[in-house]
Amino acid sequence: MSQKKILHLGSCRAYLKRHGKHRPNLRFTCENQTCNDQTLHKHGFYLRTPVFKHYRVNIPIYRWYCPICGETLTVLPDFLVPWAHFATQVREAAMKRRTRGKSVTKVANSVTSTVVGGVSPDTVKRWWKRHLQNIGGVTQWIASELIQSGVKEDLLRLHFKGVNPTILDTATWLYALLARLFNREMPPLQGYFGALNVRLPQGMWV
Repeated sequence: MSQKKILHLGSCRAYLKRHGKHRPNLRFTCENQTCNDQTLHKHGFYLRTPVFKHYRVNIPIYRWYCPICGETLTVLPDFLVPWAHFATQVREAAMKRRTRGKSVTKVANSVTSTVVGGVSPDTVKRWWKRHLQNIGGVTQWIASELIQSGVKEDLLRLHFKGVNPTILDTATWLYALLARLFNREMPPLQGYFGALNVRLPQGMWV
């Protein structure tokens, strides 16, 4: 079996500078209870070629494994998710534009340059469909985290102003929740999704 973790390991350029030829100095133990916290061993790497707005680049993705049960662990930098060819900040920019009502064609033309070959409207449409399918669980998770951290604000009042909220209301609510989760009015240059994925359980990554 294979487990995956998303960690903040710097921007893509910083990651390549630090870990292009040297794996991160990280220590993991096996989560399988029968392995009694066995320390994981180094297990090579493979290359991925994420696409950013103006460039694409090969980066090493490092793995570890448990010598007892054989389970492997793959560590992804937070600008990647396992299933996406494009960098997380590119997809986040696309989803934010769609949330604001931009057409898939306009979104596709704005989030990447022709230098990297662009992104098709059909791809943006698939991203949007997946985003809307997952948005309910993600927003509930964030709201729960905020409540547990002591936030007293009525978070549901941020959700919608009418009687019956739409899925688009929920997509808009996401950004209000993210601003509170990370305690900043404006998102960082790299966006929110990467930092969020570091905290989200596997399977909920955006």
